[in-house]
Parts: sequence; C-alpha cells; structure tokens
Amino acid sequence: MNKLRLEQKRTLINLIRSFFVEQGFFELETPLLVPSPGMEVHLHGFKTNYTDPHGEERIYYLPTSPEFAIKKALGHGFEKVFEIARVFRNHGELGPQHHPEFNMLEWYRPGDYQDIMDDVGALLKYISLNFAVIHSPRGFSWTSGVKMTSIQDCFLNYAGIDLEESLHDDTVWRKQAETSIGEHIPEDDSFEDIFFRIWLKLIEPNLGLDQPQIVYDYPASMAALSKLKQPKQEWAERFELYIQGVEIGNAFSELIDSKEQIKRFKTANLEREALGYPPHPVDQDLINAVGKMQPTGGIAIGVERLLMVLTGETDISQFFLQPFAATKRI
Repeated sequence: MNKLRLEQKRTLINLIRSFFVEQGFFELETPLLVPSPGMEVHLHGFKTNYTDPHGEERIYYLPTSPEFAIKKALGHGFEKVFEIARVFRNHGELGPQHHPEFNMLEWYRPGDYQDIMDDVGALLKYISLNFAVIHSPRGFSWTSGVKMTSIQDCFLNYAGIDLEESLHDDTVWRKQAETSIGEHIPEDDSFEDIFFRIWLKLIEPNLGLDQPQIVYDYPASMAALSKLKQPKQEWAERFELYIQGVEIGNAFSELIDSKEQIKRFKTANLEREALGYPPHPVDQDLINAVGKMQPTGGIAIGVERLLMVLTGETDISQFFLQPFAATKRI
C-alpha cells in the first residue's frame, strides 16, 4: 500500500473533476451492472447473475467502459458530460500498465474529435499548472502543448511505410512490413495483426517523448465506434493520446448511425467467435440511443496510466489501495 501514490491519485481526480465542472460539463454516474460489457474483440468482461424476486436469473456484466451507458444518456438529450468511472477487464489484464479494475475518465461533447483534441490540450495544461509534483524526464515538456501527427506520417517517419498505399494492396503491405521489421510475416496474419507488429516494435516507443502527442486518423478497418472520414472513407476520425511512449487515451468522432453500429457489433462478435471467445450480448437500448445522438466527440483516458506519466511511477498497482495479485503457480 503506497500512501503517497494514493494521495496523488485523489489529487488528480479532484483536479479533473474541477476542470470539467468549470467547463460546464455534467457529471454522470453510470451503473456497474450492465447488460453488455462492451463489444471490442479483445476485451473480456466479468460476468455475474442477478436473481429477481421471482427466482429468475438474469446475466449481467461489470463494464469494461462506461461508454455504452453514457451514450444512452446522450441519446436522451444530455450533451456535455463526463464521468470518472470504475471499469473492469478480465482475461490477463495484469502487468506494469494493466490492472483488472481501474478508473476511466470519459467525456463527450457536441462536435467531433477535433473538439476533443482541444479539450485534451486544455486539460493537460490545467493539470500541469495545478498538480504539485510532475515528473519531467530529460527533454520532455508539459508546457509545449500537444503535438499532432497522423497515423500515415507515423508509419512514414518511424517505419518507412506508405500506409495509404498499403491500404489498397495487401502484397505491398506485407512486403513493406517484412522489410521494415526485419522478420517474416505469417500468411494468416490479418491487416491489424501486421499493423500492431509494426506499431508496437517501431512506432509506439517513439511517441510523446518530448511532449504529449496525439496520433490521428486510423485506417477505416480500425474505426471501432468512430465515424469514417468523408468522402473516401479510407480513414476513421479516431485519435489516441501518447505521453512518454505510453498510450493514455482513445478518442472518436462518435458513430451516430444505428444500422452501421449494429453491423460493426455483429462483425466484432464473429471475430470473437473465430478466436474462440464467447460473443457479447448486443445492447439494443444502446443501438437505439446511437441513432438519436447529435454529432458528438468522445474520449476515454486511463486515470492510473495518466498518473504513471505524471509521477514517473512504473508500476500501475501502486495506485490501488489493495492491488490485484496474480495467482502463484506451484
């Protein structure tokens, strides 16, 4: 139990709350028992049963994110909202940067991902001016604003790959990838598999080393819950925030097309089943709410990960009163 880290965590959460209240955001409180934990292929939820007064059982999950519940609120007329929510992720989420339960900051506002980019810059400036002790490695600045780099430029600058050309030619993609990382690419590797081989080895360690950095416009196949850029629809209006080589947040211009949303959820469940994972329930109330949302930008930021880069802590478990411990094998 690390008293200093726990005090720093409470200080940061109070600062975040103050920032958003001052900006006119409404703080939501979403449920911890939900009908679907989320629909991302590689995220796994905790499942439980509720027994009603008639003895009938219903399956519920702990949320992997408050996103679905928040979007239901947006569909019912809320606009500028935020939450610092407890979230839960199963199936191996344990390590220096991972913990099976943690705090997720999410906020949404009318507009798109560019409005969220502006919010990120303002929030980080506010924190840098008010958080008592900030870790600043040599060469890193918290006061120089946020650097903006497209995914296309990340691949060109750090891997020597023209990602846009590769989107249209799988042979070129595989050849460039093998040349860049210097290893054979298995034939059954998908586009996303290859993308992350390159990303994790050559690109991610270089991001946000001198100042916070936003990388934006992901390939359309990695859109997740984001809108596609018009008119070509080759890229998604999605960005991630990196600080000192650590992914801190993920943001979108939110998808507001119910038909497209259900299509993506069905695809995600097919991919889960192909990997041997059980499909997740589709939350129809969420689908209905998505179709009622106005154009909206949203983001999710891991609070403890942000604390890691703010304090220089290398073990995320130090920010929990009673951290989860892995079972020791005999």
